[in-house]
Amino acid sequence: MKKILFILLVVLFAGSATMAVADDVKPGQRRAQMLQQYVKKNPAAAVSEENFLNMVKEGDVDAISKVQDISLFQANDKFGNNCFHLAPNAATLQALAGVVRRLNPALLEETFSRLRNERNDMGETPLMAHVSYGKAETFFLLYRGSELEMNIRQVQAIDKGGALSSAASIRKGVVVALSKDMSGRTVAQAALANADKPNMSRVINFFRANAPYLF
Repeated sequence: MKKILFILLVVLFAGSATMAVADDVKPGQRRAQMLQQYVKKNPAAAVSEENFLNMVKEGDVDAISKVQDISLFQANDKFGNNCFHLAPNAATLQALAGVVRRLNPALLEETFSRLRNERNDMGETPLMAHVSYGKAETFFLLYRGSELEMNIRQVQAIDKGGALSSAASIRKGVVVALSKDMSGRTVAQAALANADKPNMSRVINFFRANAPYLF
């Protein structure tokens, strides 16, 4: 009921206020823009999951910083993407992290771990999705604390040859499986396919140095 009343309030507000929304914008986009403008002027107002994810996709760090509802970080779009999947750049990821720190610092690590490791309908974690789209600047923000990092470190700890070589080989197989999306491509192979993108050479060199078996 509260959400219905809020939507009615936004519609009435949008009809009476002068908002800079282009006439040629589609109705669905116009509503999203009006909601975002309303939230910017009323930071304590409730934000729908759809509008929150739109803010993230557009990299609207100002609107994101005003979010007051930690439950929005549970939201997924129709393709199973969470807010970390959808963040277009490092600044947006940092803004999202800032909201979690502000609203519920006790759940910081738990929330970050879930968002980093959650897979979308294509079997991609946010790290894998960003690399697949050629976005290298977010790599280390998403890699640190991920299951992939933990498993690569475990391989490095035992890959010393001798009696542990068999265990290392088994663990490498786990890492390979963990790094694949539904197409069977590893994150390192995705980086190689986007070698021409800005800073992607850093990601490729990282995997060559730390997990060459992923190529």
